Amino acid sequence: MKYQTTTSIVALTAALLAAPTVRADDAETATDEPTRLEEIVITSQRREVGLQDSALAVSAVTGASLEKDRIYNYSDLARSVASLSYTENSPLDQEFNIRGITNTRLDAPSADQSIGIFVDDVYVGRSGLMNADFFDIERVEVIRGPQGVLLGRNVVGGAISIITAKPSQESSAHVTFGYGNYNAMHTNGYITGGLSDTVSGRFSFQARHHDGYNHDILHDRDLDNLDSIQMRGQLLFTPADSDFQARLIVDYMKDSSNGIHRVAIPDPNNPGLNPWSTTRAYIDSVREGGLDIRESLPEHPRYKGDDFDTAQGHDREAYSISLNLEKKITENVLLTSITGYRGGKATGIYDQSGAGPDSGYGIISPFAFSFPVNEEEKIDQFTQELRLTSDYADSPFDWIAGVYYQHDKVDKYDKYWAEIPAGLPTLTGESHWDNVGKTTSYAAFAQLGYRFTEQLKLTAGVRYSHDKKTGTVTGIAVETGDKFNPNDTVSLTPIVGLAEGESFTTDYSDSWGEVTPQAILEYTPSENLLLYVSGAKGYKGGGFEDTPANAAAAQISYDPETVTSFEAGFKWDFLDGRARLNTAVFSMDYKNLQVTQTDDGCLCNITDNAADASIRGLETEFQFAATDFLYFWAAATFLDTEYKDFVDSNGLDNSGKKLQRTPSHQFNIGGEATFDFMDMPDALSMRVNYSYQGKLYWLPDNFQYEDGYGLLDARITLDPADKNWSFSVYGKNLANTLYRTNIVAFLGDEVSTLGTPRTYGFEVSLDF
Repeated sequence: MKYQTTTSIVALTAALLAAPTVRADDAETATDEPTRLEEIVITSQRREVGLQDSALAVSAVTGASLEKDRIYNYSDLARSVASLSYTENSPLDQEFNIRGITNTRLDAPSADQSIGIFVDDVYVGRSGLMNADFFDIERVEVIRGPQGVLLGRNVVGGAISIITAKPSQESSAHVTFGYGNYNAMHTNGYITGGLSDTVSGRFSFQARHHDGYNHDILHDRDLDNLDSIQMRGQLLFTPADSDFQARLIVDYMKDSSNGIHRVAIPDPNNPGLNPWSTTRAYIDSVREGGLDIRESLPEHPRYKGDDFDTAQGHDREAYSISLNLEKKITENVLLTSITGYRGGKATGIYDQSGAGPDSGYGIISPFAFSFPVNEEEKIDQFTQELRLTSDYADSPFDWIAGVYYQHDKVDKYDKYWAEIPAGLPTLTGESHWDNVGKTTSYAAFAQLGYRFTEQLKLTAGVRYSHDKKTGTVTGIAVETGDKFNPNDTVSLTPIVGLAEGESFTTDYSDSWGEVTPQAILEYTPSENLLLYVSGAKGYKGGGFEDTPANAAAAQISYDPETVTSFEAGFKWDFLDGRARLNTAVFSMDYKNLQVTQTDDGCLCNITDNAADASIRGLETEFQFAATDFLYFWAAATFLDTEYKDFVDSNGLDNSGKKLQRTPSHQFNIGGEATFDFMDMPDALSMRVNYSYQGKLYWLPDNFQYEDGYGLLDARITLDPADKNWSFSVYGKNLANTLYRTNIVAFLGDEVSTLGTPRTYGFEVSLDF
């Protein structure tokens, strides 16, 4: 079923192209020399290397671009980067996808991420709890493909590395105020400067608020609203006449909302009872004004006629401390120490169906059960990396070697409730799981590069990773039955075999290890062209189920997954540095791919190991400074994915099906124009970006899918060169395209989570 509002962007594009004088993004004012594209320095290879000199597929988004495109989070980032897509089951279950590999609904205490998140080289272990919005960022690097040697934590699908802006001895400050529809208000900024001759400081902040994009008519509350505050303090110590440097970073974030909106839509490809969409259709027919798709009736937990009403909502609070030390231990060898601690806690309650038997309109369908879920999570994570890096100016050799240690403790408490008028015994009652998991990981790695000639270089590396995962889980049948069926004695699924008040407690433990090599051959036939081929292996540790049905199921681990990847690509600057084309083709073969999906039989998430999966693809990125004042960009990805020999735990054969939640293709295209305005040279800029995501299948069986859709964003900024202020108006999803970020398919309904609608507003920025 298609959920896209069509629109034309011809007029907007024509206006952009008709601008009389325009300039490239981040380019300097016109001179006698032609504008050249900016060369961004990245650190994905644990050295400072120019983006065009790095022999791997990586996209770098500067802090200036993040601000111009209002990229606050990973969902926004996915609109701007090749091969990155994003889905979200809830704010605590964020799902990143690079080249078809995603950590779909894998949130058990023992689970690893398929896509690694790093902030200032420190690994972020929990994708939902620990990931704050972007603010005061120097750049974001999206590294595609397995990174099995250098990135700290071994990652199987790719990585997103966030580098925050550093303190400076030069004093400066910046603040931005914004207001938009949905009563959206945001403020962010920073102040930096020297505290002494050797110590610099920086303080950054961001506060955001917006009303709900959706509405709970049962309790008259906004849904998908946001209240958020974030802060970061830094100290940079660089003593005079010394090669020592220390950087201390302290982060804090807190946000809350009334929870998520769920709306049931009939599944056209797998018809069934349709209990929730039938309920919605009836309410739409009898309610004055009908029922909008952005309205729902989520039920709060109420059982056996109790009066208590636990409101739906999400709350997160997290903090981190990291210390980065650098010191040359010899003239040509740099020692780097990266120490990180992250802690946080979160609570989320949401109704999975968005409508149930207590809608206030009577019982329309006896099978329209309510199924609220409560997740409570607490994490403590410590990481330590020590790295030696060579710095030989005239040697054909370069090398990196190091060790890595990580310890996580995750306390996760899950609560399921269910009420159903039909009286099905497995869908009534209340079940809890108290799951405390610990992960201890360590690794050793080394990489050696040798330059045979000025044009030809070979780099090879290897890493050994070891994970030990232990924990204790308790499953409790708190209640059997509900207010419709108070005498039911069967425990709510997925717990089986327990009477009311009974529980099971069991320990689980397993360990895994893997050697992951990587080799890169690069050839630079000219100063502006880099050719490379690479082979790599990635690894992701195994784990245990989040909410097991019984003690036996709790002790059964799923296996690690590994990937073998081959890639060939080129990076080419041409037209005197005004044009850039980076392209890669790749082939990846996965073993024991971890796939989590909702099981209709037990109403639980079950993780299976797909015996094999293959991914073939092409991605390309293009930039062009057409004139000193006109800049274009484009990126595209094409994927061919397939599960091989994959029979899931229900016996369903998914062999030959497409990988879940992976668009077949995606692209984005945009441009920025700058021109004179009211005697102010180069003061007015117009920026447009259109992103398109192709068809994707939500689950491995490929029954439910999302049609392709596009999102259009634009921004106009007045920024006089001789003033310390700027003023912008912006719009995102200007066509108000209706799209989904998640579905749960059950009983012929697709219970869907909707993406952000059209938003617009203005911003004022001041520099001091």
